[in-house]
Amino acid sequence: MGLAEELGLERPVETIEHESLLNIVYTGTMIARAAFRYFQGHSLTDAQFNVLVQLKYSDGKALSQAELGRRLVVNKADMTGIVDRLERTGLVERSAHPRDRRVNLVRMTAEGEKVVSVLEPGYFKGVGLLMSGISRSDLVRLNRTLEKVRSNAKEKLIPDGGRDGR
Repeated sequence: MGLAEELGLERPVETIEHESLLNIVYTGTMIARAAFRYFQGHSLTDAQFNVLVQLKYSDGKALSQAELGRRLVVNKADMTGIVDRLERTGLVERSAHPRDRRVNLVRMTAEGEKVVSVLEPGYFKGVGLLMSGISRSDLVRLNRTLEKVRSNAKEKLIPDGGRDGR
């Protein structure tokens, strides 16, 4: 089903570029809804899960809140709130950097590791369902196309390249 029909538009979108952008945004919204439903059943948000996964795959080292924000494209204030909630639930612990007290280091707790080990299989199953029926070559092409869109956004529309997460 085409986007105009799916959205119930009376007439087609005027340009292919605009239709492509709307497709990206609408698809992102649908994925966010699916993620919300999955993580809601586990009293977690997708952003919190993403922090835990980043910590899991950091080879056991703590990451600064700034590094987590950069990796997840989340601004400083939002990252602080995400880490605060994870810390309150005992899934991460925060400590001051040994040489720079302005930097908070975040490390996953044993309880956080348990939560990731429970949620990750279902998460990857969802990813598989989402991408089912799309060939590997089409996925590679999709990745390259989205990388180009992101590059255009950074170079042509966002003066600082979006480094502050906004």
